[in-house]
Amino acid sequence: MAKNKVGDIFETHRRYFIIGGLFLVLIIILVVFLIIGRKNKDEVGDSTSSTGYATGSNVEVLKDKYEVNAYPNVNSLMEAYYTAMMNGDADTIETLCDTLSDAERFRLEEKAQYYQNASNFTVYTKKGYRDNSYFVLVTFDILYVGTNTPAPSLDSTYVCTNDSGSLYINKSDLSEDEQAYLLELTVQSDVEELIDKVNVDYNNAIESDPALEQTLASIDAEVSATVKERLAEKQRADAEAAAGEEAAAQAAAAAAGAVQVRATDIVNIRSSPSTDASSLGKTQAGDTFTRYEAMENGWSKIDYNGTEAYIKSDYLEVVQTASTTAADGSTVETVTVKSGKSNINIRSSPSTAGEKLGSASGGDSFEVVERLDGWVKIKFNGQEAYVSADLVD
Repeated sequence: MAKNKVGDIFETHRRYFIIGGLFLVLIIILVVFLIIGRKNKDEVGDSTSSTGYATGSNVEVLKDKYEVNAYPNVNSLMEAYYTAMMNGDADTIETLCDTLSDAERFRLEEKAQYYQNASNFTVYTKKGYRDNSYFVLVTFDILYVGTNTPAPSLDSTYVCTNDSGSLYINKSDLSEDEQAYLLELTVQSDVEELIDKVNVDYNNAIESDPALEQTLASIDAEVSATVKERLAEKQRADAEAAAGEEAAAQAAAAAAGAVQVRATDIVNIRSSPSTDASSLGKTQAGDTFTRYEAMENGWSKIDYNGTEAYIKSDYLEVVQTASTTAADGSTVETVTVKSGKSNINIRSSPSTAGEKLGSASGGDSFEVVERLDGWVKIKFNGQEAYVSADLVD
C-alpha cells in the first residue's frame, strides 16, 4: 500500500500552512487535504470514492461532531507539546513525537525566541483511523515579540497510541486509507466552520493592528533564513565528520599492513604513482617512511608529512625493526622477501591460480603461520595468505 510521508507534504505545500499566523508544525495535513479535496470534488464529478473525494478508497468515516476538551490524556499531551514549543525545547518535543527532522528541530528552536505568551487553548478531537487515535485541532491566541495584538491560531495533529498504551504525535507515514480518512475529517462541516472562525478572528486582529501581519511575515522570513543556514552548517559538519571517519578507517586498514622503509638514494616523492606526477619533495639516503602498500606497478604508497605520497619501490628497503618474540615470550617465526625481488604475489591459496591479495618487495617481512610444500602460509593485512617459498628467506 502506498505511503505518503507527512514531512514531505509539509515541505511541498508549506505556503498553505498559515492559519492565524502560525505555521502548522505537526502532521500538516489539514489545509492541504482540504484544498486537494475541494479541487477533486470540483473536477471529477461522479467518479469519487465513498468519501466523496477522488481518494481511490472505500474508507468509512465517522460523521460525529468534534468533541471539545474531551480526553484528559490528549489534553495533557498537547499541553506538554505547546509548553515545550513556547520554550524552544526540541528535546522534549522529540520525546512526544515518533520523529523530528533537523529542519523541524531548528525551526522550533528559532521560532521560540519570538514568542511572548499563549492563552485560551482549546482542544478539539475526532476519532482517528486507527484504534485509540485522534485527529486533533488546537486553537489558541499567541502573542509574538514586537506585537501588541495576540494572533488567533489553529494547529492540527494526529495522535496515536503506541504498543505500551502511551499517546504520541504521529508524523510518519500514512497509508492511502489513513490519508483518505483524515481527508474526509478535514472537510466535514464542523471542521470547516472552525477553520473559518479562526481565519475570521485572525483577519479581525490584522484589521485592528495593521502591523501584525507584517511583523509575523518578517519573523517567519528571519526564522526560515536562520534554519536554512543551520541546516547547511549541519550538512557540512556531517560531511566533514563522515570524511574524517572514512580517512581514519582507511588509515587503520593501511596501518595494519604498514612497514617501515628506508630510502637508499636521493629520489623524488610524487603525488601519484607516476613519473609525470608533481614532486612533493626528495628523499635523502637513509630517510625512513611508513609504507602502506607495495604496488604492482613498482611504486610504494607511503606517509609523507601526514599525506599519502609515492616513491619508486626500487629505492626503498624495509627497516628490520619487528620483534621476533611474541607477547607471551614465545618465538615468532618470520620470513623476508629476498633482496632484489619486487612485486611478488601474495595469494589467497597455495597455488599460482589463487586470488591475488597483494604484493611485496625485497626486505618485506611476514609472520609465518605454517610452512607447506613450496609455499609459506603467512599473516598479511590481518588475514592468512600464501607466498612462494622460493621467493622468501
